[in-house]
Amino acid sequence: MLTFLKLGGSLITEKDTPFSARKQTIKRLGLEIINYLNQFPDHQLLIGHGSGSFGHAAASIFGTIDGVLSEEEWGGFQSVWWAARVLNQIVCELLAEVGLPIISLPASGALTTRERKILRWNTAPIEHCIQHRLIPVIFGDVIFDMKIGGTIFSTEELFSGLIDVLHPNRILLAGIDDGVFRDFPANQDLITHITPRSFLEERMRLEKSANPDVTGGMAAKVEQMLQIVSKQEEIEIQIFSGEDEFNIYEALCGNKIGTIISASSSR
Repeated sequence: MLTFLKLGGSLITEKDTPFSARKQTIKRLGLEIINYLNQFPDHQLLIGHGSGSFGHAAASIFGTIDGVLSEEEWGGFQSVWWAARVLNQIVCELLAEVGLPIISLPASGALTTRERKILRWNTAPIEHCIQHRLIPVIFGDVIFDMKIGGTIFSTEELFSGLIDVLHPNRILLAGIDDGVFRDFPANQDLITHITPRSFLEERMRLEKSANPDVTGGMAAKVEQMLQIVSKQEEIEIQIFSGEDEFNIYEALCGNKIGTIISASSSR
């Protein structure tokens, strides 16, 4: 059993306060992950995390995701890289502190693209981590692009790029919302199950995140995940809240909370 787990930027940072990490929350999430692995020692994880108020604050200023050409834009590229790296260091220190055998493997040092399509990615270090029961940690990061200079890949895009290499059984996306809502931000009408077919009917009602997020809001994340289940029908994806204590643990243990995304409604 291999699980891709994302700790969303909204969950691990104060998204309305630039460069503010929620350290106690990160530590609690680490403890829930430890408890899960203690119960299921044969299961394996790849952890990804968002940039929240770190990377997005810098990226929105320079428009890095759309390309990097001028000297000012390259300065912005470096600023976004630094912001994402600072948060990753905080996350890794706290996860290691609770005992998780994590190794950070930034995409910026291994992945190149052409017009935002993956050109090369040396995934061998990630594969070796998993083979030796270590936990690779990736995160939304800047990427060198052979056509537009540079861009940004979200954690979801990185997950998508690893699907055919690592063949995970499931993807868990933990944020602060209980799932995908038809009436965001009122959040009273939860969509419990989304399939490629049902999303055609729901799409017009889905709102994007109220917080600045240069890699797209909830609708974009759902579309990215639907592309994955359309290609790999056996994968099941959950979008849920990590705010409630034990939700990460429960989702890792297989309990269905939040919104399920799958290829068909029979799952």
